[in-house]
Amino acid sequence: MAWTIGVGFYMLALGEFTGLWLLVAGYALACTPAAFGLLIATGRFWTALTHALWIGLLYGGLGFAFLDVVLRAI
Repeated sequence: MAWTIGVGFYMLALGEFTGLWLLVAGYALACTPAAFGLLIATGRFWTALTHALWIGLLYGGLGFAFLDVVLRAI
């Protein structure tokens, strides 16, 4: 997820607009676990979807911001 978002930003910086697809894919990867978990836990589709979008935004943003820390630890 963080790699996809990072490569998407890099491609956009180079002027390649296919990086938008990578940003969308990374955001979807960040939202998917929260969406399924909340759907199973609450059983309410729209609540799970809207909360997962916010969680995915936070999770994706923090993953991208700390990507260098994570890669250094590996």
